[in-house]
Amino acid sequence: MRSEPVGRAGSRSFTETARREQLTWAAVRTVNELGYHRASLAEIAKRADIAKSAVVYYFSSKETLLLEVVRSAFAALGEEVLAAVRDADGTAARLRAYADAYLGHVDAHRAAIAAAVEIAVSHRTADGRPLYLVENDEDTALLRDILARGIDDGTFRPMPLDVAVGLAESVLDRSITVVQRDPHADLGELRGHAVPFLFRALGAADA
Repeated sequence: MRSEPVGRAGSRSFTETARREQLTWAAVRTVNELGYHRASLAEIAKRADIAKSAVVYYFSSKETLLLEVVRSAFAALGEEVLAAVRDADGTAARLRAYADAYLGHVDAHRAAIAAAVEIAVSHRTADGRPLYLVENDEDTALLRDILARGIDDGTFRPMPLDVAVGLAESVLDRSITVVQRDPHADLGELRGHAVPFLFRALGAADA
């Protein structure tokens, strides 16, 4: 969802990378336990079992660290979905691979995803906009490409592309809502029904 400043990541040592990952995970735990507004650097440091001053060495502020949680969580999701789609042949197969990988990733990485969404909903940009409302074409580029091709080649019924993307996102993001409400929820039934439901909504024969 957010990219990292160019040049910084490539110069990190193994120790620095490991420490940043430790702090990011501590931030995930803190947000999930206390919520965005109470997830202070002191609380995060407590869960990482290090001094608050050490947190500031790696992340200049709470905002910087929590935005890294968002970036890393959705980058990992995007990488897994992209890898799944690369091996799929045909529009319907690509959408199925996308959806299966998306739901599977949320299921397997629910803590990080839940924290990232909590931050995205609660954090506001410098101009006062909630982070989750900030549009970024890169976030939906792969899904838009799959659906646009499917509409063009007749795999999916004719409809405005934005409508198709919104339908797909709504179905898949249901998994995130479920794990936010109950971190231990069983997503098995949702995963079993979501993809056929999505195909029917798009008018695809492969439902």
